[in-house]
Amino acid sequence: MQAAATRRTQAERREATTSKLLDATIGCLANLGYARTSVAAICASAGVSQGALFRHFATRRDVIVAAADAIGRQHIEQFDAAARGLKRDAYRRIVLLIRGLCRTPTHAAWREIMVAARTDTELRVQASQGLERFEAMLIATSGRFLGIDGKAAKRAAVVLLSIMHMFDSEAMTVVVFGNEPLETQRIKWATEMLKRELSELSPPLSPRVGGTARR
Repeated sequence: MQAAATRRTQAERREATTSKLLDATIGCLANLGYARTSVAAICASAGVSQGALFRHFATRRDVIVAAADAIGRQHIEQFDAAARGLKRDAYRRIVLLIRGLCRTPTHAAWREIMVAARTDTELRVQASQGLERFEAMLIATSGRFLGIDGKAAKRAAVVLLSIMHMFDSEAMTVVVFGNEPLETQRIKWATEMLKRELSELSPPLSPRVGGTARR
């Protein structure tokens, strides 16, 4: 029994260290950018030694790719949790949710990885696997949320991804120059487009508060 307890403690410590390293990597990417997210910077932020990092990840690239995977899972979890309370006429809330995710420091970290992967072949290969998993999770989440599957779920995921890509681009430019009237119109357009597209795939959606539909 004592040995089993020790093994569990070691596993918990390993998980805690990994979590610290991933959180630190995401923070460094968001605050410093990809090029300045060094092993030293990650370890300083996490409060662990470089030796500890390399016991968990073989290379700097590996911890960064793992961070990208973690961001994808976080996005899906947040969307899934928020979507559970959404039903009829909640299209604008979905749009605002996606825009909000795209404007977070966590998403900025993900963006840094994607930009770097454009010219780093090895990073691109590794990151592409995470993107594939993210898209598969989004299809599954879309299906659960809308009560659809197969081609309809894939179509819904395409629509949601397209909105995310649009707001991903907006999140980059709004830091340099914000145009509130244009951003407001963009939300309106995205809401109308989402309603049109999803209405063809599933029953209308409406917001619920505490399990009761708004009237």
